[in-house]
Amino acid sequence: MGLFPAKMLEATIITPIDDFAKVIVKLAETEKLMIKESITLENVEDFYPASRLEKLRSMETAYKDLIELIPEPKEKFGQKIARAYKKQPLITPLFEDWEDLEKIEENLVEQISNLKTGVEELKSDYEMKKEEIELNQLIAKGFRLIEEEHPYDIGSNERTIVGILTTTKESDAEEFLADITRSEVIPLVYNRYMLFAQGKKGEITRLTKNLSNVRWFEHNHEGPIHLSKTEIENEIVKECKHLEDKIKELKSELNQFAITNKETIIALKLSIESYSHFLRLYISSKRTLKTVITQGWIAQRDLSVLENEISKFPETILVTRESPEETKNVPFVEAKNPISKSFQSIVGLYGLPSSNEVDPTIFFIFTFSIFFGIMFGDLGHGMILFIIGLMGVLARGLKKSIRQMFLLVMIIGIMSSIMGFIFGEAFGAHITDLLGITGPGHHDPVYLFGLEYPFIEPVGDLVQVFNLTLIIGSIHIVLGLMLKVVNQIRKKEFDELLKDTTAQFFLYAAIIYFLTSLGILDLGINPENEGFVLIGLVSVSVGVGLTLFGQGIVSILFKKKRQNIMRNFLSGIGMGVIHLLESFSTFISNTISYGRMLAMLVAHVVFLSVINALTEQVGFIGLKILILIIGNIFVLVLEGLLVFVQTLRLHFYEFFSKFYEGSGIQHKPIFVFNKKMDLSKYGS
Repeated sequence: MGLFPAKMLEATIITPIDDFAKVIVKLAETEKLMIKESITLENVEDFYPASRLEKLRSMETAYKDLIELIPEPKEKFGQKIARAYKKQPLITPLFEDWEDLEKIEENLVEQISNLKTGVEELKSDYEMKKEEIELNQLIAKGFRLIEEEHPYDIGSNERTIVGILTTTKESDAEEFLADITRSEVIPLVYNRYMLFAQGKKGEITRLTKNLSNVRWFEHNHEGPIHLSKTEIENEIVKECKHLEDKIKELKSELNQFAITNKETIIALKLSIESYSHFLRLYISSKRTLKTVITQGWIAQRDLSVLENEISKFPETILVTRESPEETKNVPFVEAKNPISKSFQSIVGLYGLPSSNEVDPTIFFIFTFSIFFGIMFGDLGHGMILFIIGLMGVLARGLKKSIRQMFLLVMIIGIMSSIMGFIFGEAFGAHITDLLGITGPGHHDPVYLFGLEYPFIEPVGDLVQVFNLTLIIGSIHIVLGLMLKVVNQIRKKEFDELLKDTTAQFFLYAAIIYFLTSLGILDLGINPENEGFVLIGLVSVSVGVGLTLFGQGIVSILFKKKRQNIMRNFLSGIGMGVIHLLESFSTFISNTISYGRMLAMLVAHVVFLSVINALTEQVGFIGLKILILIIGNIFVLVLEGLLVFVQTLRLHFYEFFSKFYEGSGIQHKPIFVFNKKMDLSKYGS
């Protein structure tokens, strides 16, 4: 990992048509080459029709529909798959031959269709049983609403039946029921009615035919029977219980479907993604009479791997060149170092670095850890975070992305422990008190390494800590401006460097001067010192001057058309006034914003002090321990999350905004699924 993203090369591969499929499969197996989706070449034609993309989209949609049919939340589905592969991490491919994409497509569609049919059959039965329960519950409610209490005597030639009418035309039902020996139309809920009918078997048969829009209850009674309303209702409730048991079985079968077909489902996912890479490669390639031309991106560090594979095909030609500085669509390759990858995933929330700008990860590793450690400075909680992170890193069967997050937790836990030691805090108590030695507040101070310990007391030295956070913030902002200078020099934006960044440097120096003069910031310098005053005056003069007249100066130094100099001066002054006011307010608010580190640190100490004070009021030892455990977990989780968010904010808004665009694109190399693949390596 360096100051800039890994150097990328533009690779052009010229392959004989007969060898194209074999060459591409070999290159895909390296998982190093990202294909460019468009090539601009004259006198060549497309190698493969772009219309095939529609087939790909329909296939991807069909797969998503298949996953949606499984009644587990997506995250649970993923967890089930991950757990299933702890003992069986390798996936068997669905097919081996990649030379005929259309046959591969047919195979995938067939696999999806087979799985979808299996799920839909279970799903249909599942939904039908759910509907039956709902209808049974409505019918039971209907019987409860029938006012007459006498039993239903059903003769030997009679039959009773009940049903649910889902229409507002209950008058039609009443008309058909008029000729029945005994009937009821009972309103249940909006637009739902229960129908009860008792009559001769022929009458009941005609009734069910005439009222075809009624869902008739399957449990009908034929005489001779002597039933009370309660007995009928109890029978329905009993049937509901039976249906609920069946639904649980069906739901279990549906949820088990993901495990039963785990390998096929993941193989489908991998195959579709791999097929997508190949299809886009075929479509983006161009052809002459005998050759196929493909272009892509590869990191310079991986070039030897690509050259080694190309050498196996003597008639295939590989040509590489460095990407132009102004190219904006050069992909970003993530670092190989696990620590860098962990923090790079957080930087990626803001955006990936483009090829011609500084990669902030190397600075982010240190500043993020330090800021988090200051705000969450507690030796005890830091050690807990470290242990949790270490357990996650050492755990087996976890995906790399999850392992990286645990590594991040482990690192910030170490920094929290270090800062907690400096502050003398552990679980909201002074370390010296916990160790039983004389601590702060006593007559005899404790000395460590020749210095009074704790070295800094967050609550006792509020002014000192606040001043420290402002100094740290000032250094952080200056670092951001310095990195902006590096970016502008790299992009050869010398006019912007002069009129904008240089002016910002001097303006910020002027703001530091004013904050120091007002006593808000203590740099250990006498504000009345002549040298310091001179620096302040120069900073104000140069900063304001460049902001107001920088546009005009740039037009003289860099512009060829001299006739626009006066207009540039005048327009520059107008914009400069606005920019001046904006810069002052922004820089002051940015600097003061770092004071939130003190706020979070004090909040952490106060929260734990309240919890510790509460336990002292409780006499029962068991309750003391319970309060301590719950309270510390609450602080660890809630405040840990708040500190994480605040640390991100200080970087995204106060630091990255000074120099970082984050407009890069991710390097996504093609891969081929024609061998057993390790799921933990693949990721999700």
